[in-house]
Amino acid sequence: MELAGDFSTSLRSRAVDSMQAPGFWGLMLVFVLMPLPLASNRPWLVSIWGVVVGGLVLWHIWRKKSARVSADSTGGGQWQRGRVLFVLMGLWLLLLAVQITPMPIAWVQALVHAAPSPYVIDGSAFATVSIDVFSTQLYLVKGLIFAAVLWLVFSLIDTPKRLELMVKVLIFSGFFQALIAVVLLATGASYDLFFVPIDHLMRGKGTFVYHNHFAGYMELTLSLGIGLMIAKLEDKQVRNWKQRASNWLSLIVSKKALLRIVLIIMVVGLIASRSRMGNSAFFISLMLVGVLAIILSKNATKSTIVFIASLIILDVVIVGGVVGIEKVIQRIEATNLRAYSTDDPAPAVSGDVVAKRDNQGRLRYQQLREESVEARVGPGLHALEISRDFPVLGVGGGTFHLAFFPYRPIEVQGFYDHAHNDYFEFAVEVGAVGMMLLALMTMHSMVYAVRILVNRRDQFARGMAFASLMGVVALLIHSTVDFNLQNTTNGLLFIVVLSIPYLVGAQGRGTKKLTI
Repeated sequence: MELAGDFSTSLRSRAVDSMQAPGFWGLMLVFVLMPLPLASNRPWLVSIWGVVVGGLVLWHIWRKKSARVSADSTGGGQWQRGRVLFVLMGLWLLLLAVQITPMPIAWVQALVHAAPSPYVIDGSAFATVSIDVFSTQLYLVKGLIFAAVLWLVFSLIDTPKRLELMVKVLIFSGFFQALIAVVLLATGASYDLFFVPIDHLMRGKGTFVYHNHFAGYMELTLSLGIGLMIAKLEDKQVRNWKQRASNWLSLIVSKKALLRIVLIIMVVGLIASRSRMGNSAFFISLMLVGVLAIILSKNATKSTIVFIASLIILDVVIVGGVVGIEKVIQRIEATNLRAYSTDDPAPAVSGDVVAKRDNQGRLRYQQLREESVEARVGPGLHALEISRDFPVLGVGGGTFHLAFFPYRPIEVQGFYDHAHNDYFEFAVEVGAVGMMLLALMTMHSMVYAVRILVNRRDQFARGMAFASLMGVVALLIHSTVDFNLQNTTNGLLFIVVLSIPYLVGAQGRGTKKLTI
């Protein structure tokens, strides 16, 4: 009877595996392809990915029903671990739906402190919270895509092997982006892609339009690579020099050596972006989370400590010195806290030399001052005046480019489609309620990751928790002066990174590995 039960379980596992494999590989293909066309940060690309991800969801539901397997056989236990994340994501989508739902003007006016408000009074009996329904609808579509991918991740990533494979795919995508960035920067490529002019004359961008978004993507994928490396480390006792030499030789020919080379190339790509906060956020998060993991963990191995130290020393001092991290340091040194006025003398450390083409197509080089912290964050600070007038639900997801214009002071010139600060932008667009939901979503995942670092002995679980925590911290730091979370690809990857601690927590020691 026991043999029959084991045989039945084996058959059921194979059935589940064959059912899930197409959906799993389809999801991995989404992760690799999404960054390629302009980081999918255009409405028409969002529409395409909505169709693709929706098709994957329908495919998985249909295969699951046709296979007639129970929820327990398809990783259903993971839903209990991730229920907080799903509830908060559902409330977030509900908030966006409320923003575009017509309601009595009196209700809307009760949520708005501006009186009379030019945004909600249009002579009709009903109005929406959002000042531009179309922009918020597109924002809601992006949120639905993120939620659908999150559902697929929890449905399909149901074993440690699949989690590891997903992380490897994301690392490969980051490695591929780093290679593209370095090659295009070395050749000084300049071209138009989907009617968008892109040049790689001074900074590495990969397939991204904006170098800071490329840097944000590298921060997340590098964090996953470092976490996977930690997950593979072993703390072996070395008794003599022969055993030490044997360990070093085995390391050279192992997969860990290949992963370490990949990480070095990805660091080169990040440095090539010359993103000030991107590079700073990566190394600060590495040191903060590394020290935190060593201090809090009861099970930190010597090999983990040595690896984190080698990352800082090798990547910053050696690799950075070879590929030109001094240029990033020069940009940071040239950054002033205060915006320059026209009467100010030139700074001691010059900014970028920017190449631009004139009307005849010839390159002209111009030396510019680095943008100050005040110039970068200033418009976002002015935008907070909007959140004082629309404090509860904001002005509508994706509407910052319209909401900021009436509040823009005279001294702020140009068109701002984003606040260059994710926190300010979320405060304006989704108000206090939306900010609270996002904060709870992020903090709960971070606390879960810390709990794994403190309590779990499994090295794989600890490495994945480290990866998630480091990636989240890096992007939270970077978000103080940029808008990575508004980018479709980076926002989606951030959600996936947030889900990793729950996936690890759901996979206990007794979880059976399914072959793929």
